[in-house]
Amino acid sequence: MNQLTKFLAVLFAKLILLLLLLGSNSLQAQRKSTSVRVNDNGKTSISVSNPFGKNFTVEYKGEIKLSEDDKDIEYISPGGYMEIKRSAFGSRRRIFIEPDNSGKLIKKYYVGSSQNSFEGEGEKWLAEILLDVVRTTTLGSKERVDRIYKKRGAYGVLKEVDYIDSDYVKSRYIKLLLKKNLKNPDIVAVLKAIENEVDSDYHSADILKNNSEQLLSSEASISAYINATSEIDSDHHKAEVLKKSIKERDLTANQMKSMLVIAKDIDSDHHKSSVLLTALRSNSLNSDNIKLLASTSKTIDSDHHRAGVLKTAIDNTDLASSEQHTFLNALEGMSSDYHIDDVLSEVVDKGTLEPSTISHVFRCVGYMDSDSHQANVLKKLVQRQKLSSENIEDLVAALGRINSDSHSADVLKYASKLDLEGQQLIELFEAIERINSDHHKTNSLIRFADKAKQGGTSVLEAYTSTCRSINSNSHYRRAIDAIQ
Repeated sequence: MNQLTKFLAVLFAKLILLLLLLGSNSLQAQRKSTSVRVNDNGKTSISVSNPFGKNFTVEYKGEIKLSEDDKDIEYISPGGYMEIKRSAFGSRRRIFIEPDNSGKLIKKYYVGSSQNSFEGEGEKWLAEILLDVVRTTTLGSKERVDRIYKKRGAYGVLKEVDYIDSDYVKSRYIKLLLKKNLKNPDIVAVLKAIENEVDSDYHSADILKNNSEQLLSSEASISAYINATSEIDSDHHKAEVLKKSIKERDLTANQMKSMLVIAKDIDSDHHKSSVLLTALRSNSLNSDNIKLLASTSKTIDSDHHRAGVLKTAIDNTDLASSEQHTFLNALEGMSSDYHIDDVLSEVVDKGTLEPSTISHVFRCVGYMDSDSHQANVLKKLVQRQKLSSENIEDLVAALGRINSDSHSADVLKYASKLDLEGQQLIELFEAIERINSDHHKTNSLIRFADKAKQGGTSVLEAYTSTCRSINSNSHYRRAIDAIQ
């Protein structure tokens, strides 16, 4: 019985601890919520609710000035007023303040529906609630930031930001602080506050984007800026910050690398590609970052967006051979023949390629199912690149993957114009022999007839051997007559 009692006691304690943890998380999730409404006549209404039942509303009009200790209202402009109401656990209190004709403030204090003396109890309640008001709203924010900064510098303002719950209000204080003449250590501290204190992606991105010139002013601040950006969850906001910083600053290679690493974590193909395109147009990519960008592009699922990045990279940059291979590797996994054709055509049209790169292009042609798209790239390779002996072998292998006799013959028509040697011709005749159509096979052979006559005995034997695979007597005769 004692063991059972102990077991139940331990189990009960664990359940209580779990409930406390869940309750704590729930309260943190709720936090304070604030709604703000500004009327056309200049009246501002602010409603604040929190999980502890201490809700209050503030309504004011005109210019409001706080006392130095944030415990009293010192000034309200003519025609203005301020009213604060709080209800907590059934208790209702209200303060109404307005200036008389001479500018002197009239302060009224209410408990429930009864007006009580403001002196003493009303003063104490205003002092208590006013700090809540200024830390939950932007009321008096400019004067407060000016005053705190004058006394305690940027550290003091950022310390005050720690006490503020609303990301909107935090961002307001940080923006006001950034208008000061801050030193580099202060800017780094501000960026760390954005990273650690501002939960809202919108407000974090808003500060980072619209103050990028100041925030990216030193090596240390750029690193802190990158860290703050990495904490943004929203793909849209993260991408906007990255693009703004890449556009506006001459980043070092390591800083650009950090930007690209952050971009890799963006899930949206659209936003990821937009960051990579911005980086490509920045003209500040070294070889390592170009390769990193290419490998990052491979994480883009959309063929359309991935092809857009690859084409821009090929068109806008003078890629070294190793970099060309990296971008060609990024084609792996793409399913759209149209987009693969588009990228490969861009590579072939860009300029003279090394034999190893040409071989890589031939392999990439194999990613496509469409005979038309395969033939399109092969024709461009034959027309615009100087093919080595190994490349001719690649061409023959690529022709073997095309099912359409018409498309194979079309590629061979351009290949017949190449300056080919004996063994290369023999290999092409083997490709021609695989064509099923007597018409296309014969026409292809005839295009190589002159080269066959000049290629020596082995080439002529290969030619006539291919002729013997023609079923039609008339087509066979045409092919043979071409070498007579």
